[in-house]
This record gives sequence, C-alpha cells and structure tokens, in this order.
Amino acid sequence: MKFHHVSHKCKRDLQKVRLKLGNYSEVYLLRLLTLTLFFICYLSAALATPNFHITSNAYAEDAPFHLNYSSVDYEFGRDIDSLFNELAKNQIKKKTIDSLSRYQKKVHSFNILNSTIDRLNQLYKIGDQDSFYNKCAIVSKNLNTFTESIADRINISIDKYCRNLFLKRLSELSSNINFSTRDLAYFKDAAPFYSTGENQAELVTFLRHFKSNSTEHEKLSNILIEKYIEFKIRPATNILTNLKVNYQFNKFLQNNLNLDDNSNSYFQEEFQRLAKDSLEAADKGDSLLSKTLITNAVSFYLKNKNFINPKKAWSGVTHTGKALFYKGKDSEAIEIFNLARTIAPKEETSESFFYLLWPYIINKDYKAIKNVVDKNSLDKNFDKYDSKLQFWIAFSFIKTGDLKKGSSLLNKIIDTAPYTFYSIISLKELAKINSATMAENDILSKLIAKSDPVEFSLDKTSNDLKDSLRRLAVWNKLGNERFATLELRFIQNLSKDATFKDPEFAKTISPIAHKEFLVMNLIRLLNSQKKYISSFRLFQDSLESNSLTLNYKLIKFIFPLNYIDIIKKNAQNLDPLIIISLIRQESAFNPVARSGVGAKGLMQLMPATAKRFNNRVRTKHLENPEINVAIGTKYLKQLINRFDGNLIFALASYNAGENRIDRWRKDIFRNDDPLSTIESIPFEETRNYVKFIYRNNFFYSLLSNKSVLMVPLEDTFKVSVNLKNY
Repeated sequence: MKFHHVSHKCKRDLQKVRLKLGNYSEVYLLRLLTLTLFFICYLSAALATPNFHITSNAYAEDAPFHLNYSSVDYEFGRDIDSLFNELAKNQIKKKTIDSLSRYQKKVHSFNILNSTIDRLNQLYKIGDQDSFYNKCAIVSKNLNTFTESIADRINISIDKYCRNLFLKRLSELSSNINFSTRDLAYFKDAAPFYSTGENQAELVTFLRHFKSNSTEHEKLSNILIEKYIEFKIRPATNILTNLKVNYQFNKFLQNNLNLDDNSNSYFQEEFQRLAKDSLEAADKGDSLLSKTLITNAVSFYLKNKNFINPKKAWSGVTHTGKALFYKGKDSEAIEIFNLARTIAPKEETSESFFYLLWPYIINKDYKAIKNVVDKNSLDKNFDKYDSKLQFWIAFSFIKTGDLKKGSSLLNKIIDTAPYTFYSIISLKELAKINSATMAENDILSKLIAKSDPVEFSLDKTSNDLKDSLRRLAVWNKLGNERFATLELRFIQNLSKDATFKDPEFAKTISPIAHKEFLVMNLIRLLNSQKKYISSFRLFQDSLESNSLTLNYKLIKFIFPLNYIDIIKKNAQNLDPLIIISLIRQESAFNPVARSGVGAKGLMQLMPATAKRFNNRVRTKHLENPEINVAIGTKYLKQLINRFDGNLIFALASYNAGENRIDRWRKDIFRNDDPLSTIESIPFEETRNYVKFIYRNNFFYSLLSNKSVLMVPLEDTFKVSVNLKNY
C-alpha cells in the first residue's frame, strides 16, 4: 500500500536527519526538524491513502439517544414479554398480572401501559356474563393490524383473548339456550375475526355445540356467512360442515370455485404444464412450437384467470420469451414479451415494460428502445415506474440525442430513489454529460446534501421520548424484536410537541428537521447496539417516505468500517472496499450470521467452500472473523482471477456458483457492456446482489475520498488482485 511506502521513506529521512545533527547541543533544533518532517510525511501519507480512518462506528457515548434503563424498567419489560407470550396462547396468569400491578406504584418508563394493566385486572375478575360484556368488550383491531404503539399491540392481543373466552364460555352453557341481544351483538362484532382465521378450533367446537339448536345455530351461521361472502373467503371444511348453509351461500360457493383449493389446483397445474412445454420447446430452439404453446397457455389463462395465479401466469410467459431470446430468436422473444405484457398483474407493470426494452438494450439498438418508449408513452407515466425502468427510459433519450430530457429524467431518479443502484448509475451518466462544465462535488450534491442535519440536545426532549428510548433498550436486551420495532415506530411518529418538552421551542423546528433529528439519532443508536439490519431498514424506509435526506454524516453510519483492520490485513493487493462492501451485503457485520442453506459468518462461507482453502477448518470456526475473512478473501481473489478481473462475474459466482457463470457466459451474455451483463443475469437474487455490492462500494469509495463519478462505468467493474494502488 502507498501508505507503507511513504512511512518507510519517512523513517529513512528521519534517520538521516539524526545522523547529520549528531550530538549537537541544539536539541531543540533536532526536535523541531523531526516534528516538521514527521508532519510532512503524515500529510503525504494521508493524501496518498484512501481514508480508512472515518469515524463511522457509533458507540454508546457517541449516540445521544443512548439511555440506560432502570432495574424496574427491565423487570417490567420482562413481565410484559411473559404476558404477551401468555396471550398468544389465550392465557392470562394471575401471577403475571399481580407482578405488573405492583410496578404501578414504582417509577418506571412504562406509564404508557397503565390503562392496559388496569384492563387486565378487570379481566381477571370476570364473573357472570354481565361482567364479561362490561370488562371484555372489543376495543381495538385485528391481530395483524399495523400499529405504532405497544399498548395498542397488547390490547389487540387482549381482544383476541376475549373473543376466545366468549366462545369457550358459551360452549359451556346448555345448547338449548336462546341467545340474548348482547350475545348476538358480540358475536357479530367478533365475526370478522373468526371468519378470517382466528380461534378456528374453538369456533368449530362452538358451532358444533349449538348445531342441535336449529334456530340459534342458523342465527350464528348467517352472521358468519355474511362475512365469508363479504371477504370472499371459503371456510375450512371442518367449519363449513358445521354451518347452516343457506341459498345465498350455496350460490356464492358455486360462483367462486377458485376459492376451493382442489378446483384451483387443476387450472393452475394445467397452465403450468402448457407453459413448461413451451419453455422446453424454446430451449430446444423450436420457436414455432414454443410460440404456439405459449399462445395456447395465455388463451387458457384468459378463460380461467379466476383460478390461476396472475403473477405465476405472467412469469411463465416471460420465461418463454427469455428462453427464445437466449437462443437468438429475438423477434419471436419480443412477440412473447408483448404477449406477457397483456396479462401482467399491476405489481409487475414496470418489469413487464422493461422486458419490451430488454432485447434492444442487449443489442444496443437505442432507436428501437426509444420507439418502445414513445409507443407506450413511458415517459408520460415516468413517476409510476420503478428506478430500473426509469433509468432505461431516460437512457433512451440520452442515446438518441435529447440530452435535456434525458438529464431531467435522470435527476428525477436521483431525487426519488437516491439509495438505489440506478440512482448511482444516473449520477455517473450526468457526470459524463456535464464533465466539461461541472465539478465532481457539484454533481455529487445532486445526490448528497452538503450540510448535516440539525442536532438538538437530549435535554430539550420530552419524557415521552426518553421513556420510549429506555423501553427500546429493554426490548433489545430481552431480544424482543417485535416490541423493539414498535418502539422505533412510536419514536418515528412522535409529533414535535411530543418530542420536545418546551412547546415554544417545538414551534421553531421545521417538520423535516424534526423527522431527521429522530431518524438520524435512532440510526446512530442502533449502530451503537450493532443492530445494523434494523438501522439499514430504518434508513431505507425513511428515505422512501421523505423523512430523511442523504448526507455524509448519515452515510458514515449506514456504511460502517467494522473489521476493517482484519479486512486490510487479508486484502493485501485487492481493494479492501470491495471486501467490506460484500460483507455488508452478506452478513451486515454479524459474525455468527447463518443462511438458510448453511453459509456462515461475515462473508457467508459454505463449509465445503472453506475446506477447499483449509481442510482443517470446522463449521464453528467460520464464526471467527479472522478465519472467515481470511478464507473468504482468498475465495473472492480466486474468483476474480478466474474471471480475468471481471467483478460482475466474480460477484455473481460468489452468490450463485462458478459453474452457473460459465454456462451464462456461454449461453446468455452477448456483449461486454457491464449494464447489459447485469440485466441479463437470470437469477433475480444474483442480479440484485451484484447491484447492491456495487452500490455499497460506491458509498464506501465516496467516504474514502476516492473519485467515484469520473471513472468510466466499465472500468469500475474491472479489478485485479495485482493492483498497486491499494
């Protein structure tokens, strides 16, 4: 590394100074010259070396939102955790309620739950049915309802407990009773929950118990049937056989056979058979047969689409189009992509339009791309599409000479999706267009704000915020991710008046400054607790909701330098930023991370892969950062060498396997253009993996004072383990 070279030269120069001065009595002169030379050397080294000394790791003392909880807070949180687990089993234990009640007389950070504890005490004292209706009324929402409050979440669970208790209490009564008005009203309020899958075993027992009481059983059945029809739900067989089915429900079931799993599976399987046959014909190069079969499949889908998953149908047709394109049948593939577009579900709108452009992108036929854009008025609906389709729409204008329109669209991508791969590529395109008139920092300012967000002292904040932060610390200590997420939501959605204790001061804070203050410091706090996935998620969600602007201070927290010393030691002549970018994506710096297929540690190594480099290594050793990074880096270097420095191939093979890349290079990749190659990767996961690591490397390079915009795009995907710059 350059730094070491400069350091050794400085040492030699210092030694020369000492030799020349010898035993002069002017010791101060020696000190002065030594310090001067040391400063020059240090400055030279700093200028010559990527800046790896960014303070990006947040420690507790650096995080203003770090607050210690009390022992009472911890005990309270532990009991709430127990209560929630009990409610999940439709239980409430007196011991837990008594313990929670005792805390109400103590100072703690859970005052938000006082009314909930009161409600629990009332529930435990339920006696007769009058008492039940007074104390077990349904007061909140469905169990899966989105909420920002731990109090709401627990009340939702209590409501479920009450609905379960209702079924149990009435099932213990004589089956010959006549339901009261209150009984039927409660059942009607509970029916939306029962009909959507709650307390199914208890509901079956309840219906079966009253089946012999035909009048009352019919009333119950009609209430449930009304909800099944409203929600378009076919009840499970064990419930259906215990309902009094009326004419209206019979007609509903006959007209909605797609709700029957058996009927549905026939149509789905038949469509998949047709699509599979078409794909096999395409793989064999028989384009005529493939087109005929997939056209028949689409006709079958249109006749029976109530019974066939629309996304699977679109995907099946699209796969045939891709297979034909891989075989060089471009015009036939384009026909199939147009056919797929006609049945694309709403959530696949952007992707279906992208495939109309894709063959022309690969063939670099920019006029044809622009023709598709114009024909489908894609630029007029630009804001409705994802950043990938948006980039290629903008690119079509640039490549056909309309730089003004293309640049305007690229700027929109940067504004609305600043953290995406396509935002970075858009920025590089703008840099290429404006290289003669704009400096790199001015272009970067389109993506990253030059000023840091406003900070406020924690002393100015309210007790509501401080209590929530202490509760968050308790949930993290207990490992309760659900409640930790709720506290994060609660804090993010605090109003200005609830955030700051002085109402007059709150009025002086702008809405964006308030939001950024909360989100920025939550991210810093999560980083200090090594909750990197949570901090990444909060960061992305906040950008998407316009609660945050991208700034350098924020980027330092989102792209920490954990394990950088180990990485540099093993990187040697490979850019360490590539390795840390991969680690950020693979494990989010969790040394004990484990994937579903058994990959382990920081660089998510498969044990079999690790043994190729060290046959003595055991699976448990891969949780050791030193061992994991050493082996993972050797493997990555091997892949880079294997693919002649092509970073796309190396990263794709790291994710999907070396043999697959060999096949893709032979059968799929048509040219050396990096963007075309990435867009042609068949696996969505691998395609996104390469994009994410490129994005990570961009921001790490930015923080390390490396030029990130003026380097040609194709050069950023070329690396060598023999580079002398690192």
